[in-house]
Formats: sequence, structure tokens, C-alpha cells
Amino acid sequence: MTFALPVALLALAGLPALAALYWLAQRRRRTYTVRFTNLALLGQVAPRGPGLRRHVPAALLLLALAALAVSFARPAALVSVPKERSNVMLVVDTSGSMQATDVQPTRLDAARAAAKSLVDALPPNASVGLVGFSATAYLVAPLTEDHQSVLDGMQMLRARGGTAIGDGIALALDQLVAPSPGAAAGAASAAGAAPAKASVPSMIVLLTDGVSNAGIAPEDAAAQAAQAHIAVETIGVGTRGGNVFVLGQDVGGVDEQQLQGIAQTTGGRYFYAEAAGQLQNIFSSLGSQFGWRQEKVDLTVPVVLAGTLVLVVSAGLSMYWFRLLP
Repeated sequence: MTFALPVALLALAGLPALAALYWLAQRRRRTYTVRFTNLALLGQVAPRGPGLRRHVPAALLLLALAALAVSFARPAALVSVPKERSNVMLVVDTSGSMQATDVQPTRLDAARAAAKSLVDALPPNASVGLVGFSATAYLVAPLTEDHQSVLDGMQMLRARGGTAIGDGIALALDQLVAPSPGAAAGAASAAGAAPAKASVPSMIVLLTDGVSNAGIAPEDAAAQAAQAHIAVETIGVGTRGGNVFVLGQDVGGVDEQQLQGIAQTTGGRYFYAEAAGQLQNIFSSLGSQFGWRQEKVDLTVPVVLAGTLVLVVSAGLSMYWFRLLP
């Protein structure tokens, strides 16, 4: 929370003084009561005291004064609101090494759970699509606001084959931007044609556990993403240094240097996840940061209304219980 006139908050300093005066008044009242020496008779003729209820109107009055003092400082808060439009393409490695169980239950299953965290954190009006890649890239779900269809597509992914990182990025680009005039749809990136700049804020989230060994060079695809002004957030998953076996074969480790280069070229970031929990946190963080904008909301009127309401309640309770104002 921020304040346009923070000096007005100095008025809050007077509240402890009011509380002290109230305490002294209550102490003085008890002193007068004790002067009546026949306490047994006093207990018979005097009505039962209100107990703690006596202090409720005074406490509410102090709370109301505090709210009104804060309102003078013109408070405001930053809230996250969805952007009018945003596009996200998930690009997920489905090579055979994604069957490895070093990330429980498997690397691919962990990617499925993490993708749900990202999709759930995005604004409802964000369009999401899904590309899978092994030896080649394939479109699983085109850009859509039906987020459940993308999550259903994640369940259809199966781990097999090689690793074509560049093809995955290129196919995602084809979904986010129109190809250059004269270039065939779906082949603009692979042919080296420069894609147009994305007209909608867009992001590619690439997850892989290996080294690219098929398709176009990832560096070329990253350069085209940079020309389209689309950041590629890269995520490496799995045990560092290899020594992870699938069907008796060492599947090796992720090429972190290459993923760092892709991210740097496109203005994205590189993340590394060695466990399912880390992967889920990364995806959730990306979803909560993209597609939202910060908007300042003036809270002066709501705070004034709240303070006034509490003040009215304080006066009402005091009149109802004690027939006097607090």
C-alpha cells in the first residue's frame, strides 16, 4: 500500500493518547465505586455491570478514527489485472529420456503437473497452445482460451524418439505470428524466413531434458524468436551430469549452455529443475508474472466508508446498551 500524503498518517499518533485518556477515565470510575464502603449492599442494589461489553464502543470508535486518519493520507494499492490479450505456447520435450524417473514420478509426468500450475496462474483470457517435440515437432493444441483442452493435450504426450529443440521453437513461432508474405504456413521458420513481430504479448515456455540432436539448429530458431520479439523462457529438467538410465541406456543430461543461449538471445530466462517441486514452482511463477499488469487503485473512498460504518456501529451500540454516545 502507498500513500499520496503520508504526512497525514501523523494523525495516528493521537490515538494512543485517546486510549490513555479512556483508560484513566475507567480507572477513575472504579475509584469512585470503591469509595462506597458497604460493598455487600452495593452488590445488592447496583445492577450487574456490562463487563467487557463496556469497552466495545470505545474500541470501535478508536478503530473508526484510525481508518479516517488513514483516509486523509489517500491510500492506494497495486493490484494485478489481466491484460486485454496474451499468448503462451508451451513447448515440451517428449523424447525417450523423458521417461527417466530421477524426477518423480517421471520427467514427463512432472512436466504435466507443472504445466497445470502455469495454466492455472495465467489470466482466464490468456490464449495457450501446446507443442510437443521428439525427433520432430508436432502441434498438440493450437492457441485457445480453453485452457482445459491444453491440459488434456498434455495427458496425450508420450515419451519416445530424439530431441528437436529448434523445430519445437519454430512450430511455436508459427502459432504466435503470421509467416512472412509468400512463405508457406508452418514452414516459415524452418525455411529461414523472418517472422513478423507478434501483435499480442507472447511468450514461449520451453522444457527439455536433453541435447538437441535433430531438426533445425536451436540457435537459428532462437534468432527468429528474437526478431519476432518473443521471449523464450527455457527450463532444463533432470539430474545434472547424466548417469541416468532409461531401458539400460544412459540418457545423458540437459545442455544448459544451449538453453542459456536461447534465453539470452530472445530476452528470456533460463531455469533449472532437479525435482518435481522445483519444476512446479518455476511454471507457477511464470504464469503469475505473464499476462498480468499492475494497476494502482485509489482506496480513499473505501477506507472512508469503512471508517464511517464502524463509527456508526460504535455509536449505535453505545446508545443501545448505555443510552449515551461513546
